[in-house]
Amino acid sequence: MKKILVAAILLIGCISASAQNFGVGGGFVNSSTRFGNSEADAMNGFYAQGTADLNLTNAFSIVAGLRYMYTGANKDLFFFTGKTTNHTIGVPVMAKANLFNNGDLKAFIFAGPTFYYGLSSKSNVAGAVIDHYKNGPFNQFNVTVGGGVGLDAMEAVRFTIGYDYGVTNKYKANSSTKANTADIRFGVAFLF
Repeated sequence: MKKILVAAILLIGCISASAQNFGVGGGFVNSSTRFGNSEADAMNGFYAQGTADLNLTNAFSIVAGLRYMYTGANKDLFFFTGKTTNHTIGVPVMAKANLFNNGDLKAFIFAGPTFYYGLSSKSNVAGAVIDHYKNGPFNQFNVTVGGGVGLDAMEAVRFTIGYDYGVTNKYKANSSTKANTADIRFGVAFLF
């Protein structure tokens, strides 16, 4: 997985070297983890990211970036209420297809994978700190696939709505139990 993350970062470097548009922005994220068929455990937060667009044709481009995501919530854990926080870094690599372009407004759809690495995932329960990566049940690596829709206004501001579903098992403690993530994002970016 580390090789995949390194390869994705190198891909961003190559795209950035020949990119025509750059974007910096962020927004709201709702991230959930579902264990098997159980109800999903959701947390809200925010993300910040930088992107680079490589236009292949007038209608098609590749968008790669670097995303930081924070989620947190007060949760019922082990019969106690605890505060859980997650810090994650991701490398999205998306194919983007323009739907229409009237000069000032450009609508598009996008889809592709995102390669995530968990920087920190901790819960504070009754004064005890539980590290979900170091001595807990979760894998630090996650690969998601997803897509969304977006709108560029006056080649200066980009609005997006996206959804990602985790295709890797986040639960390392028991191979028969599957834990998959799902993220919904609403964001705004400034283009230059």
